[in-house]
Amino acid sequence: SSRALTGAIVGAPHQTTMALARFGARIWNGLKASYQAEVTSTLNKYGLKYDDLKNEHDPDVASALSRLTDEERMLRARRLKRAFDIDLKGKYLPEELQKQQQPLEPYIEKLVEEAKARRLEREVLNTFK
Repeated sequence: SSRALTGAIVGAPHQTTMALARFGARIWNGLKASYQAEVTSTLNKYGLKYDDLKNEHDPDVASALSRLTDEERMLRARRLKRAFDIDLKGKYLPEELQKQQQPLEPYIEKLVEEAKARRLEREVLNTFK
C-alpha cells in the first residue's frame, strides 16, 4: 500500500509537468493566433504585406530585394507608397479592398533565406584563407 502511494507521488510531478506544458501550449497558441490576427488586421488597413516590413538595411534582405522581379519590385513600391499616403491622410484602405489583401503571403522570405545561406557560406569559406 505504501509502495502504491509512493509510486503515485513519484509519477505525479511528471503528470503535473505534462499538464502544465499542455496548458502553456494552449495559452501560447491562443496568444499567437490573437497576435497574428492583429498584425493581419493592421497590415490590411494599410494594404501592406508582412514582407514589406523587412529591414532593407539588413544585407540579406537587401540582397533578396535586388533579386526580385521588376513586377514584384514595382508592386512592393506601390504598396509602400500607398501605405505612406494612407497614413498621412489618416484614413485606412476601404473595407472591400482590405478583404482582398493577403498580408501573410510571403514573396521575399525564400530569397532572404537563400541570401543568408550564401552569405554564411562565403563567411565560412573566407575564414580558411
